[in-house]
Amino acid sequence: MIKDFEFYMPTKIIFGKGKITLAAEEIRKLGKRPLFVTDQPLIDTGLLEPVFRKLREEEIDYVMWTDIVPNPRDKDIEKGAAFAAKQKIDCMIAAGGGSVIDTAKAMGAILENGGTCEDWREGNLKHKITPLVCIPTTCGTGSEVTHEAIVNNTSTLEKDCIWGEQVSVTTAILDPDVLKNLPKKLLASTGMDALTHALEAYVCRASNPVTDALALAAIRMIGESLEKAVKEDSEEAYGQMLAASCMAGAAFGNSDVAAVHSISEALGGYYDIPHGVANAMALAEVSRRSVPGAPEKYAEAARALGLKTRGKTAEEAAYLGIDYMEELAEKMGIPKFSEMEQVNPEDFRRLAKTAANAEETQDNPVVFSEDDFVSIFEKLYRKS
Repeated sequence: MIKDFEFYMPTKIIFGKGKITLAAEEIRKLGKRPLFVTDQPLIDTGLLEPVFRKLREEEIDYVMWTDIVPNPRDKDIEKGAAFAAKQKIDCMIAAGGGSVIDTAKAMGAILENGGTCEDWREGNLKHKITPLVCIPTTCGTGSEVTHEAIVNNTSTLEKDCIWGEQVSVTTAILDPDVLKNLPKKLLASTGMDALTHALEAYVCRASNPVTDALALAAIRMIGESLEKAVKEDSEEAYGQMLAASCMAGAAFGNSDVAAVHSISEALGGYYDIPHGVANAMALAEVSRRSVPGAPEKYAEAARALGLKTRGKTAEEAAYLGIDYMEELAEKMGIPKFSEMEQVNPEDFRRLAKTAANAEETQDNPVVFSEDDFVSIFEKLYRKS
């Protein structure tokens, strides 16, 4: 029997080659003085010049904010919100990866609700964030359709989450052309991030029929297109990956993630390891230990990845899929855990405690203890 569930999806999605210039048209519907949130390296590529040109042609009086860091920090976000308030902005455009989009969403939360990031990390926002148009330029986070902003707490060195229906983007513009000049290393890690989102949304205890459909379709699309996007510069694969990332975001945004994210958020908060890299490093080991809780779903994920599972038990098919994901991470050049200079085995107990206390841990198919997480960190380090 289907259990009770809710699905919330207020974001308008525009997909297609060349659609990036529609940002001007969409932002005009939302306000008169937008803040454009992005990072300087992305500006330097020239990718956003058509957007800037269209904004100028439409005589839209926009202001720039480029003080962006990976794993966005509360102090930086609050600084940006103060700048935006001083500039009297009434809407925003965000162009970039998950760090840029999460920064913009968190800034918008403070602009409309006051206070600091710490005040709103419990899902208690009173007002919807500032109207926001997003242009994702990576194929991993799905942040353009999730109802949350992940923020590094500089006091605890852990990741907090500003979440709730109020943390929703107004319009997301998905233009496959933006992936053409994305560094292959980043394309690979964000693609593995999307796979992690899709898989965890599918196998987690909070899944529902709608999120299952989105997640399974995303897994299939990623299996078909990630290697082609990274190694063959396939335009069709770029579109597949961008759409799959968005679908995976919509899936986990309405179900949950699980223990892979418990680990990646601990690593991101304490070591500042990029989110997609951390997910990719932990994906196979966590999944192997989680199979007993959802063998049929892991088996179905393996089939979605295109693997031949006929004649195999659910468990055999599940582990086949996990072996494939581990091989895919190696093909994508994901670094080993011990290759990260900041990793110190003496920190494993602290990291394990953070992971065990993460809310998404309770939605993993097998609920891990602090000792389990220590064991996972040790195994990842040895395997490296």
